Amino acid sequence: MSARPHRPAMVRYEFLLEGRLSETVLAVFPELAARPGPTGGTVLFGPIEDTAHLSALLDRFQTLGLTVVEMRRLPD
Repeated sequence: MSARPHRPAMVRYEFLLEGRLSETVLAVFPELAARPGPTGGTVLFGPIEDTAHLSALLDRFQTLGLTVVEMRRLPD
């Protein structure tokens, strides 16, 4: 029996972004699902592999000029 490498469980996050995102912008985040947020915002949510993945997502938001109003870890 071979040992399998330990892989940490993915953690789900939710991001509230300012404004409604177009389909073109949403396509940049294929790993996340989207829904309309409160007061005209957009909520993106889904599993995040690790801190490097989270940092990469935040970098993509910034590169596209998107404003993250709120970010939170969702319960398991």
